[in-house]
Order: sequence, then C-alpha cells, then structure tokens
Amino acid sequence: MPAQAPAPLASASASPGPDARAPRGRRGGGPRALGRRIALVAYYSVAALIIVACTLQIIRQVFFLPVVPSPYGSCREGLLSLVRAVERAREAAPGTDGEDAALARFRSKLAPEWTYRDGVAASCRGSAEDERALDAIERLRYAEEHAARREAGDLAPLRRRVRAIVDGQLGPVSPR
Repeated sequence: MPAQAPAPLASASASPGPDARAPRGRRGGGPRALGRRIALVAYYSVAALIIVACTLQIIRQVFFLPVVPSPYGSCREGLLSLVRAVERAREAAPGTDGEDAALARFRSKLAPEWTYRDGVAASCRGSAEDERALDAIERLRYAEEHAARREAGDLAPLRRRVRAIVDGQLGPVSPR
C-alpha cells in the first residue's frame, strides 16, 4: 500500500472572519454589562444631586441669610445696647458650677441685643468710626467670653473649695 500524503490542514487566519463571534461575556452588550451601566449612572446621579443640594444650602446660608433688622433708632443706640449686654453677661458669668454653666449664663445674658448684631452692623455701614466701634465691641465680647471660660476653669474649683471650708468649718459669712 502506497504511502498516502497527509491531508492539508485548513489555513487558520490571524483574525477571525465576520462570522466569528466573541463569547457573550466579553462583548460588553450583555444584560450584566447593561445592569452595571444602569447602576453606575444611578449612583453618580444620586451623588451629584447630593453635592448640588449641599452646595446650594451652603451658598444660601453664607450669601443670602436674611438680616434681622435692628430695633434701635440709630447705629449709636445699637452699639450702646451691645456694650450693655456684654457688661451684663460679664457680671452673670462667675460661679462655682464650672465652665459650661458659666458660658451658658454669659451667652444667655447677651440676648436679645446680640440677636440684632447684623442689623446694627447694617445701620453702622458707611461710617468708618462706627464700624471701628462695632469691631472693638465684638472683640470685647469675644475676650469677655474667653475670660469667663478661663475664669470658670481656673477659679471655680478654688471657689468650691473655699465655699466648703466656709460652710463646714467657719460657719456662714455675714453679708456686707
């Protein structure tokens, strides 16, 4: 029997022909890929809505917050009422019950005058002297609040100790 030559193999081309199909997972058009795209669009849409809503809230509060009008007839009357409120708060702050209570007393005595602070500032606009006075009053309020905090932290324990000594060992002190 004569030797037969092997049958020629079909030549495989390097690129698949138009009839060749990629597996379903790799093509990118399957239901799983479509679901991923929908989920990503929904996720990024929700994230964008949250970011836009928060940005609008911040812009509204910073730039468009309504100013409570001042009930005072002039800038100077408003400034005087702010100073009186700081003095009243300074007198109310000391105590033996700690820093938080001292700050609460201080801040409560600033009301109602300091709720009109922006209105007073609006009435003082235009006069450099009045604007400087308002700035000095605001710095005084901050310094007094800081002093009330520091005093309560440093002196309240000492006041409590002395009060306990007076009440326990020395008896009540006669008012002068």
